[in-house]
Amino acid sequence: MSEKTIQTTGGVLHEKDLIFINKTICEVFNCNEDEIIDLKPLQKGLSNSVLSFELNGGKYVFRFPGLGSEILIDRGRESMIQSQAYEARVDTTLVAMSVSKGWKIAKYVPHRDFDYKNVSDIYRGVRLLRKLHESSIKVRWEFNVVEKWESIRDMTPADKYGENYADYPEFNAIKDRIYKLFELAEQDGIPKCVTQGDARDENFLINDSEIYLTDWEYGGYNDPGFDIGTYICGGDHSREEVDRILFIYFGHKPSEIEKRHFYAWIAITGFFFMHWCMFKEASGQKVGYLKPLWYRFAKDYSVLALDMYK
Repeated sequence: MSEKTIQTTGGVLHEKDLIFINKTICEVFNCNEDEIIDLKPLQKGLSNSVLSFELNGGKYVFRFPGLGSEILIDRGRESMIQSQAYEARVDTTLVAMSVSKGWKIAKYVPHRDFDYKNVSDIYRGVRLLRKLHESSIKVRWEFNVVEKWESIRDMTPADKYGENYADYPEFNAIKDRIYKLFELAEQDGIPKCVTQGDARDENFLINDSEIYLTDWEYGGYNDPGFDIGTYICGGDHSREEVDRILFIYFGHKPSEIEKRHFYAWIAITGFFFMHWCMFKEASGQKVGYLKPLWYRFAKDYSVLALDMYK
């Protein structure tokens, strides 16, 4: 008899994984396995495998940690920031999670796809980020993107990193610009705050009356440009669309300092996720359509931002 498996966007779940998932659900809800209905993959997420299930008239989401996530993600920090996000009403979906094992169960929110081209979605999503950045959430963990990508670099095989990675032919030139931009942006005086760290379309749960921001794996005390950067780098945005997003975020036309700072962080964010991509693909997981987007934003906006600083 062949092994039962489920294919998700975050990888393949094997039979032992499915046994663990069912057992965990039963422990959290104090139920029997035969009460769990319609356990199936949700086609979202690259870091983890995400499934939905129904139980006792409710619908929920189960996150199973993906390949290499134990290396990339500090679950203790994620747990603390997740609780703060609940208090700030930015994400009230959490049911239970495990710091040691990395799984999470959340309420399923009926939603549609977040549309990067829909003016209402753009406004609601970007203003939710602004609400997060202006909230009173306090965290002691800094998410330092340079330290993080350098740690990812050190864990990636040399023959699959940087100039040896065929899909990033201008890697060294981009790297030189990015390090310079990080130094310059640090001097702009833009206050740091709590950030979610992966504010792409797939992490917004949106319907006609609600919007939440989920998945706090890269959350921490950081530059607000990282959230705007992840939002922008997650879609195929023109420069005019980028400027509109910044206008919505600030509620006014950004100053030259604000604009160059956030342009710099679009590039920095793209470069950070280029590292995530190289590590994931070296580990055997394909990344897909986001790979060229991260590269393009790092390459193009590092040039644009550096010119603005000059």
